[in-house]
Amino acid sequence: RLDGERKVHVMNTVTNNLRHKLASGDKLLSIGTWDVLSAKIIEDLGYHIAALQSFQYAAGWGVPDMGIRTPSDLLDLTFRMAGEVSIPIMVDLEEGFGSPGHAGYWAREFERAGAAIAHIDDGSGEHTCPWLPGASSRISRGPVERTEAMIARMADARQDGLLIAARIAVNPGEDVTAIEEEELERLHRYCNAGADIVFAPFSIILTNDLDRLRRFVSTIGKPVLIQFNPPGYITNYVPRGSTDQKSIANRSFAELFAAGVAIINSPQVYTVAYRAFVEVLQKVKAEGNLEPAGQRMLPFAEVVRLLGQERFTPSEVE
Repeated sequence: RLDGERKVHVMNTVTNNLRHKLASGDKLLSIGTWDVLSAKIIEDLGYHIAALQSFQYAAGWGVPDMGIRTPSDLLDLTFRMAGEVSIPIMVDLEEGFGSPGHAGYWAREFERAGAAIAHIDDGSGEHTCPWLPGASSRISRGPVERTEAMIARMADARQDGLLIAARIAVNPGEDVTAIEEEELERLHRYCNAGADIVFAPFSIILTNDLDRLRRFVSTIGKPVLIQFNPPGYITNYVPRGSTDQKSIANRSFAELFAAGVAIINSPQVYTVAYRAFVEVLQKVKAEGNLEPAGQRMLPFAEVVRLLGQERFTPSEVE
């Protein structure tokens, strides 16, 4: 009982601190995580949020981001991660995992597991990452009333201050610049339903126009999270008619924060670890020895430090 009470207190502290930082105008950097050790590294290097989102979470299971793994799987990982890091964890509720009642139930469960932010998309149908090949034919925005109800139930269900983030579903196959007004109206309605944070919609991201981004931040009246990957990865984000082929992903963090963005999130940076693993294994196989691996490995002492062995080493008193 005492351990449980202490755990809830810690969760409340993390979430309340995040709320305070957002209210104070702090600028926060978020990086995608896929397991507990990666979350510990993110925290250790001074980032503010560990983002446990659907693509990297699914990749950790070796499957594509198509709703294959269950909310319970993600819940277990959230709980284990929250027990080892003190920075906020942002989880991906996809399209709510069912009805508004389902969304409320899972929001509370993830809050109990230690999540500080839960984000929800307004897509309809089976969950599919919009950037997967062929996905654009299966992506559509659902009725705005449905997502409003989802968010309202999530807001009613939370007990420890969980922050709710609303995101407009992206369909790479459509002209997103033509739906900016609709996206803004949807996000206003989601905020009125209980959303605390909004993802900058793709119609804003794609323009790479800082003045337009400033106006959006000012108009929406909630902390804005902008999400993108390194330039050219998955999508190039380059506006139509661009002469320099630059995109929002080429902007500095300072520029985006100066435009009013509260959180910058990059979910796919984790793949650098997989690339390093592939390249080292290729060299090891080609050279027939382990020297290439030894040159790239994280020092063993650093691994031990990150794992926190000292917590389990008997003291002299014991």
